[in-house]
Amino acid sequence: MDNTKSTRDELINVVSKLTEREVAVALAILQQSTSSIAIVRNRDYIFRAIEQVYFSEDSLLDLLKDIRSVLLSQKDIEWITESVRTSLWFSHYYNNKLSTVIPFRNNSVSIYIDNLITGIDCYFHLLSQNIQMNLILDPNGATKPRLINSFDFGLPDKINAINDAKALYNSIRTTRKYTDWISINDQDQLYWASDYLRKAGILVENKLFLAQNSEDLFAQICASLDTIDSFHNVGHQLPTTNKKYFISNMRKAWSQKKFRDKKDIEAAQDLLLTRKAKKQLSELSSAYGISSVEILTDLIDTAYQNAKN
Repeated sequence: MDNTKSTRDELINVVSKLTEREVAVALAILQQSTSSIAIVRNRDYIFRAIEQVYFSEDSLLDLLKDIRSVLLSQKDIEWITESVRTSLWFSHYYNNKLSTVIPFRNNSVSIYIDNLITGIDCYFHLLSQNIQMNLILDPNGATKPRLINSFDFGLPDKINAINDAKALYNSIRTTRKYTDWISINDQDQLYWASDYLRKAGILVENKLFLAQNSEDLFAQICASLDTIDSFHNVGHQLPTTNKKYFISNMRKAWSQKKFRDKKDIEAAQDLLLTRKAKKQLSELSSAYGISSVEILTDLIDTAYQNAKN
């Protein structure tokens, strides 16, 4: 069997088994040889990228077989990726603290948390200033030092930083006791809360994150409250007085808004409805167990649908 074909087949087989994270790191290394290569999590793309570099297939094969050894394990990061809330908090904490310990590597991954993890995965120090010449087969066919050995991924530092972040988050995560007044089913309240946090300057936002539903909005609100104690000494009593005070004021602001809205509705009813209509509306509200506004909304919606039909 042709040895070149055999190596090529093995290369294709190894690439087909790479995880998305491994693909991104491999591309980051190949980018050192050819700057036009993008760092993405696309297994099909890496086949095209391989055609652009001048490394021997043997060197590439060694590289791809070694990629996993320089990555944080899935167990190291699964606590970050398991929920929108945790990943948003970690994204904020990374940008404000950990980025000085683990610099971010720019990449083209479009999902915000995958973009962040890829940026951490692909950060490394270049140990060899002339990778390409050192790693190509020499004229006599002897292989040069392994490609992966040309880089220092700082794995121990990454593991320590991620573990420290996990310990911190476990200690400062806002318990449901402080957020039970926020209803995940009340979209108006969720939008109000996110706007309140934005005006206060503590809403956790990411340029690649867009809330898709009420669950995402609630997670973003909770992650924002989690950040309040992110930079306090965890040896102190938590939550801090500052956090309790902020949440208390936020809750009072919501109660005041509901009271004002109720007064506005009552004023509008006094102005627009007859005494008889107001009495009937009140009786309907009590009978159905819903607010007068919801009664009126349902009546208008029913009338509108009937008119269309």
